Amino acid sequence: MKKFLKRFLIITGIVIAFILLLAVIVTSIFADDIGKRIIAELNKQLTTELTVKDVDMSVISTFPNAAANLNGVVLMGANDDVLLEAEKISFRLSLFSLLSKKIRVKSVVVSNGALTVNVDKRGKANYDIFKSDETPETPETEDKDGGSGPVISLAEARLVDMQLIYQDEKAEQEIMAEEVNASFSGEFSSSRFDLKSKATLVSRFADIGEKRFLPGKKLGYDAQIFVDMDAGKYEFKEVQLEVESNTFNVDGSIETTDESTFFDLFFNSEKSSLADMIKLLPDEYLATMADFESSGDFVVKASLKGAYNDRENPEIKAEINLEDGRITSDAMDGTLKDVSFNATFDNGRNRSNKTSSFHIKDFKGYFNRQLLELSLDVDDLDDPQIDFAMDGIVPVGMVYGFIGDPRIQKGGGKIEVKNLVLKGRYEDMIRTTRIDRVEAGGELEFDDAYLQIEDENLMLDRGILSLHGNELAVTQLELDGPGSELLFEGKAFNVIPVIFADSINSQGAELGFEARLKCKTLDLDRLLKLTLVDEEEASEAAAKEINVDSLKTDRIRQREKLTSFLKGTFIAEIDEYNYNQIEGKDFRGELKFISNEMAITGKTQAMGGEFDLDGNMYFRDEPYLVSRLTCNQVNIKQFFQESENFGQDILTDKNLEGNLDAKIAIYAYWDEKGNFLMDKLRILGAIGLVNGELKDFKMMENFSTFVKIKDLQQIKFTNLQNFFEISNRKIYIPVMFIQSNALNLTVSGEHTFDQEIAYYLKVNAAQVLANRFKSYDPSLKPQKARRKGFFNLHYAILGTVDDFNVKSSKSRVTSDFEQSERRKRDIQAALEKEFHTIIKMVDEPQDWRDIPENESVSDEFLWEN
Repeated sequence: MKKFLKRFLIITGIVIAFILLLAVIVTSIFADDIGKRIIAELNKQLTTELTVKDVDMSVISTFPNAAANLNGVVLMGANDDVLLEAEKISFRLSLFSLLSKKIRVKSVVVSNGALTVNVDKRGKANYDIFKSDETPETPETEDKDGGSGPVISLAEARLVDMQLIYQDEKAEQEIMAEEVNASFSGEFSSSRFDLKSKATLVSRFADIGEKRFLPGKKLGYDAQIFVDMDAGKYEFKEVQLEVESNTFNVDGSIETTDESTFFDLFFNSEKSSLADMIKLLPDEYLATMADFESSGDFVVKASLKGAYNDRENPEIKAEINLEDGRITSDAMDGTLKDVSFNATFDNGRNRSNKTSSFHIKDFKGYFNRQLLELSLDVDDLDDPQIDFAMDGIVPVGMVYGFIGDPRIQKGGGKIEVKNLVLKGRYEDMIRTTRIDRVEAGGELEFDDAYLQIEDENLMLDRGILSLHGNELAVTQLELDGPGSELLFEGKAFNVIPVIFADSINSQGAELGFEARLKCKTLDLDRLLKLTLVDEEEASEAAAKEINVDSLKTDRIRQREKLTSFLKGTFIAEIDEYNYNQIEGKDFRGELKFISNEMAITGKTQAMGGEFDLDGNMYFRDEPYLVSRLTCNQVNIKQFFQESENFGQDILTDKNLEGNLDAKIAIYAYWDEKGNFLMDKLRILGAIGLVNGELKDFKMMENFSTFVKIKDLQQIKFTNLQNFFEISNRKIYIPVMFIQSNALNLTVSGEHTFDQEIAYYLKVNAAQVLANRFKSYDPSLKPQKARRKGFFNLHYAILGTVDDFNVKSSKSRVTSDFEQSERRKRDIQAALEKEFHTIIKMVDEPQDWRDIPENESVSDEFLWEN
């Protein structure tokens, strides 16, 4: 028995080895021929061409079948674009059919490629490439062997690691999926068969219209469908669809005719959750809702019944129910409990958008034992009629995370919603001309409602917003911010059109308002920090590889969008305020908003004096400011000190004393990222300084050494008046007369932001000589403006503040005086235009003019610093 078994195994092994060897020999001999015959047979059934790079065959890995592998396959579509690309298409053949005239193909595996399906605007599909039964065969498509081509009788087809791209230009749909693995089995050669199919894939996106669905979602199905090709009918026996963790059971049938497709399908899911359904929403809503978690009795049901063709649509009904639900999210400081609601959709009697309706009924939920209720009815999706109602408590901790601003770290307090209703046509809600047709009402009452933005709290301590039709009344609304206490009262109009405005405000909605702002303290530094990207936030963004410039640009655009809606006036009373080092009090004025522009007018006390402010801020992609500032008896030392010496350290508050009167026009610009554009800054000013003093100024100390006048180290003057201009990163000082204790002089000059200087001076020779021999004047009384019968000296101070030289040159000084005189008059004209008033100039006294007959004296010499 053992010998028989041994011999049997040996003989069997030899036979199998012989068969394998024979198969290998046959496939190696006829590989090219078999491949060509398969390609020819496929091309006979196609209206386009299938091309293959090369063909090989294998037996060992596919035994007892043989495999004909077509490598580098490209199949063209009906629109002359590529329909299918694959690294390999493997046909599984009956091994013994290789020795017959008819080669039988049992299955096919398509791997490592892409299927691109396209439907153009006329509805023509690129996969319509198969010949109809009536298509006559040409001599080229007939078998050269007289009908000995392969018989493709598939029982199984598989897709392995494929990519799917679907574009429907007519329906405005685009779908892309990858990692597509699918199997299909059945008696495909029969007209009636059971199709078994499974598939898994990862959706990159599904774009329908302008909405993006299913980004990065795992999809799949497991289906058994009875197919009747003759009747065009598909009966769903056991079908499960999987979308992430949602599982839907599908029952019913689909039947196709030449004119219509008839649906009789029912969907239901008991293995799903509200959170999982939310993940199927369009991509734009998922940023703040993607981390939802939920529990409870959640049921989804839907049906699709009726014909679909160019004239009619099937009936669509859907219902979602949740009972005893709990909803949590990282964006919520707590859990929404005991949630229940019923939501339904029905496309109505005419099965169209016009008769469609969506309803949310009896929504209830508790957050920290506070009840919130709401309902929503939407009828006619072509011209939506909305009926919304809400009542209850909205804890700020439940909603702050959905604002979408990462700087908001926490929220607290509550907003009590009292009988909030909104009823009317959507088209009326978005138009200010029709808003009076909308029924609206209710109240929002704030109770210590706050947001923690970075390290600062912004609290609506108390106050009421009352909605009556198109008017929103604001009553005793207290805002406690960082270093600030504000009280708002007033009324606003067109709130609803502004809320419903689209991204470009295509309907031109404007929020009209009349409001009064009272403020005990206002810390502008800390408040502005909440709206702009500061250095700390920029550093954190850079560490997270977030584009800081984009973040700044987005913040500027948000501000621009907000101000584009505003049209109204704030009457402001601010007791105390600060901005950087500037501290002021008793501001009384107005802030007017219209079309991305804020106009501010008012009076305030600051820096030991008074200011009249009249300015316009333009909120654009690249914002800019035009401001007119009138200073009355302002302490110049305090002015420089609180202005942080305007960013320079050459002439500072330590060098100055006196009271300043001035009219200053400021033109300032920022780029789209909020960066201040110093190169475009322009300032025009007319100043008068009374009882002024210039002391310890390095350049004048050096000049005093040159002319041997110690009093120049501490110059005191009773009255100094002139104009100035800042532009192109330069300070221009037109020619002016200075009457001081040291000596009288006329001066003009330029001083760049890079500390390059060019100053031109004229002094009286008699005063210079007299002061060289007199003792230091501790009283610092100004010199009289008279010649005393002597000539004038002219000096040019050129170089940088740290390295300059002094050159005596009348021609250069006289030329600059003439040019700066023209600049002075240009500045005067521009200021008179801005301030709508006449501004007088001060010329040097007649007794101080040059004496032509005395100008023959040479004054050419050079003194270096």
